[in-house]
Amino acid sequence: MKKIIEKHQNSLVTCDNPNCDYTVPYADATEKYLVLFIDKPCPKCGENLLTIEDYLQHQNLMKVVNFINRWFSWITIFYSKKAWGKRQSVSVHVHDGVKFSQHEA
Repeated sequence: MKKIIEKHQNSLVTCDNPNCDYTVPYADATEKYLVLFIDKPCPKCGENLLTIEDYLQHQNLMKVVNFINRWFSWITIFYSKKAWGKRQSVSVHVHDGVKFSQHEA
């Protein structure tokens, strides 16, 4: 069964400094190490990589996504291929709140 919300994560941590392009690539095995980046300085610019607030917001967002997928993915059996092809892609950035930006799938 397909999931209502599919997750594709490009980076584990991205520096929030707009003048810095430091990122830690994402892999399933690295997600459990996210907590190690809390209150650590960026190796490139020295700013804080991940605040405790941003970490907790990320964890809460993932709990909501997993809840929706666990309890409502059965709805996808009624989706036609045409409807499934019209899905939207949304980028999410967690820093001083959760920010969404919509893209075409």
